[in-house]
Amino acid sequence: MMYAHRTFRNVLLVASFVFIVVLAPFAEGAEKTLTVGVALDVTQGTLSSRSAFILTDRNGKKLSVPRSVVFSVPKPGTILVGKTSLALPVNISGKSPLTFEKTAYRGSLRLTQNKSGVNVINVIGVEGYLRGVLKMEVNPQWPFETLKAQAIIARTYALKHVGRHRDQGFDLCATQHCQVYRGVNAEDPRSDKAISVTKGMVLTYRGELALTPYHSDSGGVTADVSSVWGGSHEYLQAREEPFASGSPYASWESSFSERELADAIRSLGVNVGSIISLIPENKDPRGRVPRLLVEGTTGKASVSTHQLRMALGPTVLRSTVFEISASPRGNDVPSATSTFPAPTPASPPTGSDTNRSLTSGEDLVIALTQEGAFSTEELMDMLLHPEKRQDYVQKALSRSKRPSLPVVPVPEAPAMPGKTFHFKGRGWGHGVGLSQWGAKSMADRGWTCTQILDHYYPGTSTKKVY
Repeated sequence: MMYAHRTFRNVLLVASFVFIVVLAPFAEGAEKTLTVGVALDVTQGTLSSRSAFILTDRNGKKLSVPRSVVFSVPKPGTILVGKTSLALPVNISGKSPLTFEKTAYRGSLRLTQNKSGVNVINVIGVEGYLRGVLKMEVNPQWPFETLKAQAIIARTYALKHVGRHRDQGFDLCATQHCQVYRGVNAEDPRSDKAISVTKGMVLTYRGELALTPYHSDSGGVTADVSSVWGGSHEYLQAREEPFASGSPYASWESSFSERELADAIRSLGVNVGSIISLIPENKDPRGRVPRLLVEGTTGKASVSTHQLRMALGPTVLRSTVFEISASPRGNDVPSATSTFPAPTPASPPTGSDTNRSLTSGEDLVIALTQEGAFSTEELMDMLLHPEKRQDYVQKALSRSKRPSLPVVPVPEAPAMPGKTFHFKGRGWGHGVGLSQWGAKSMADRGWTCTQILDHYYPGTSTKKVY
């Protein structure tokens, strides 16, 4: 999420998405302790702290460490610290934040067995966890009511997804699959204050924790969840923005060659030959296009625009609010994975979709991650070894065993001259739930945190659960 872009099954692997999450039991009481997997299946690593800390193994054996220590995994079930062997699981505690590699964490750490290595797990209270999340989701210099709204959303998300990685021995991972978490490294005074003043506050709907997806910029109107991932939630319907967002992504242009579009559509399990036309289906009054009718030389098919956006790349087809035109090759503007230059953002981009100020390769990793293309082990390996990202992306794309969408056969037609398809659009992100630039615009005009959340999640209630 790093300056927000969210937010879960692979759109590149399925033809339709059902919006389902693992629901944790909702109960009020004391602040909950979370277990967060911050590194998976590592075979060695460095632990450190500003003061002495203690490692305690499964048998109660203790090892005091003055400042820093390197551990290795000589065989399953044990770690080796210097000449001392400790039986897993190993709990690590100290008076100061504990650092694994270069990231510091509040609470304690735990090492548990995983295949040939160990999982590094941060055991921490919800509020401390949020301190390592919020700055990754929203610019801390934005209006304070926006930060408060984001804190409530992030808290609700964490509590809703407790136990999501239970089979791996922890509640949440530290990647986009859950919420990007960077421990003490991501803390900021303004974000911390927003967390503090909203302590224990969540969004509920009919007594249950609400689903709180969000994105960078809606382009003027949010999307109904059913048109993006499937499923139905009364509080996740299309909502018009009351004000212009002021987003640097308010308008954008991208162009794709016929071949690029055909390749992307084939990756969704649809082969209609050379692309003749793209026609928006069920376009809403504000320009959002849930589906496209694709006509090719060998057939026609209906394709989810959200899936096509993920296949083309969410940093080049930024949203599903657009107009399409085509020109014969020869009248092309620069096509394909290049977009027209985007406006320089006045502040870092935000949102839970895939909207980060990162390289295009990392943007694709983020997009695939959000849609479930990688296993948790692969995600953590990419975090530890960035040089492996391209290999994992290629593997994810090659695993495309997507059910084919219905294709209507048509008589074989001669190949058409190559075309370039031009998209002119608005906004950035999947469009469901809160638009962060929209929320900023509301707060700039005096809207409160509660008013912002009421607008984007109508019918929900803000409730303090501890």
